[in-house]
Amino acid sequence: MSTPYEGVDEKGGVLPETDASESTHTAVEPAREFPPYTRYLVVAGSFVIQGLACGVVHAWGVQMEYLSSHVFAGDDAKTSTLSYVGTLMLFSIYFWGLLAGWIAEVWSYQGTCLVGTVIMAVGQLVASFCKEPWQLCLAEGILFGIGIGLVFGPASTAPARWFTAHRGLATGIAVAGVGVGGLALAPLTEFLMRRTSVAWSQRIAAIYILVLGTLASLVVRVPMQARGRSLGSFDWQAFRSVRFALHTVLVLFITAAYIVPFMFLPKFWVQHGISSETASVMIAVANVTSSVGRIVIGLTADYVGIMNTLVAAMAVVTASCLALWPFATTVGSGIALGIVYGFASGGCWTLLPLVAGSMFGMERLASNAGTFYTVSAVGAWIG
Repeated sequence: MSTPYEGVDEKGGVLPETDASESTHTAVEPAREFPPYTRYLVVAGSFVIQGLACGVVHAWGVQMEYLSSHVFAGDDAKTSTLSYVGTLMLFSIYFWGLLAGWIAEVWSYQGTCLVGTVIMAVGQLVASFCKEPWQLCLAEGILFGIGIGLVFGPASTAPARWFTAHRGLATGIAVAGVGVGGLALAPLTEFLMRRTSVAWSQRIAAIYILVLGTLASLVVRVPMQARGRSLGSFDWQAFRSVRFALHTVLVLFITAAYIVPFMFLPKFWVQHGISSETASVMIAVANVTSSVGRIVIGLTADYVGIMNTLVAAMAVVTASCLALWPFATTVGSGIALGIVYGFASGGCWTLLPLVAGSMFGMERLASNAGTFYTVSAVGAWIG
């Protein structure tokens, strides 16, 4: 039976995944059976899936602003209801993590991502025919949200199963798709809305999600798919570990705190005389550096250890909020805060799934990291 920290070296890094495992986790697809480029396709596919899923969430902000100011202008009740769509999507990204991770482990990473991709595309298509905000809550917030939840966890954890010396870097590149997708899809959605309509921007989104998401899902797999396990035989070993419970609480607080600066910094800057347009650019800088931080901090973890790097990143995040935020009242100081906070906080999201792998082995990475993500949903709601 595995020990709570099986697979962790003296620096807190993750030791290579081996072909041998417990009898209920028999490896049937050793990595040597795949071409050398397979691992890089997995990283690329995960990057694309993350970009599509989370990019549409970012793009919803553009759609909501347009609907509030043009379609439902003057109707406070309906514009208020629109705000719940983004909340539901953000909540769903994490809420379905435990279920998605377990399905991916016992069935298929490819299959789980394909099903999630189809649901995301259908959600966008259904949303294009919605006329009322409550209908958008069902289509975008819940239906599309379920699709995001199914793809997010498997796409975040699959790359780590293919690498040993560069697990942090591989995971960092994959999750950097979150920021890149937002930077790409938000202006694309704005362009499509101005040239066509909100409905057609959603229909076009359904098309590129289905096409690109399907192609990406086909290459998202793991070298050793577990056998001898079923959906009804969930492994509760992690839940009996005090260390795992403490890390789960840690994830709850990280998620709740992570969202606050990104949501409130633009308003804070506007209150101190900075224009809303400039504030939006400043927060965009924070998002860009967040993507860079996911990669760089992941690479750092490969050399100094996962736990060490996570503690350092969290220390920088805390210090930036306590020491920089109260004084970030000008454009220059605000950008400096965005760079520091965005870089360090983004790196935390690279390391959290790797913590799950380091604690209970890589063969249970998806379900254990999924536990973290499900708890994150509560933190996201609180935040």
